[in-house]
Amino acid sequence: MTVKVIATDMDGTFLNSQGQYDHERFQKLLKRLQEKDIHFVVASGNQYRQLKDQFPNCHEQLTFVGENGANIVHQDKPLIEVFQEREDLINLIHFVEKEYPEAVISLSGEEKAYLRKDVPDYIIEWLLPFLPNLELVEQLLPLPSERFFKLTLKVEEGAVNQVMQAINTFKTNDRLVGTSSGFGCIDVITKGLHKGWALQQLLKRWNCTRDNLMVFGDSGNDVEMLKLAKYSYAMADASQEAKIAARYQAGSNDDFAVLETIENYLADI
Repeated sequence: MTVKVIATDMDGTFLNSQGQYDHERFQKLLKRLQEKDIHFVVASGNQYRQLKDQFPNCHEQLTFVGENGANIVHQDKPLIEVFQEREDLINLIHFVEKEYPEAVISLSGEEKAYLRKDVPDYIIEWLLPFLPNLELVEQLLPLPSERFFKLTLKVEEGAVNQVMQAINTFKTNDRLVGTSSGFGCIDVITKGLHKGWALQQLLKRWNCTRDNLMVFGDSGNDVEMLKLAKYSYAMADASQEAKIAARYQAGSNDDFAVLETIENYLADI
């Protein structure tokens, strides 16, 4: 077992239920990984500007796969940025606002995140940690004059599959696809562009293969990278689709099982 790249999802995986992790423990682990020439990759549906703030002392030493693969940043330098077609976003917003008016739509742009002002305060408060540099607007259309990585919907958890199916049969379905990111959220991403795709780009860059890849995840948007890696771990509370995709099961994120699994690997070698 020769692992050269370790990638982890954040919410529900690397972070505990309070959205925290043991910073001191991770710093020690990161040093050991660097000594072994092992890359550590943060792979999330969240924005890079939000993710790097969670690693205030070392983000420039890490690689980030943000926006479910659409934004790859290595040591604070952008490697890949893929933006969605404005026409697709406009059509999809019209569709969602008409068919699912209760859904909360957020847009993740190159510069800012956008959310309507009429979204209930408690939902804004819940979303705020995930949407740094947020601008509240009267309407999402016409679109602000910047480029967008993705659109995200927040719906009741019981409605996720229904809404996702509707999105995936909408007329943009040859270019956009919905994927569950947990907690009632649906990320609408560019088709074929996911965490697994992003990790493939990094493996090529670092002259590695899937046999050198270890990953951790818990949700639908982790499935592709769990299937890709030879050493893939679903968390104890992972969704069923994530557990099916993974080859192994880790413990609970509340016990920092990602850190423990990596530490055990390093001890074995």
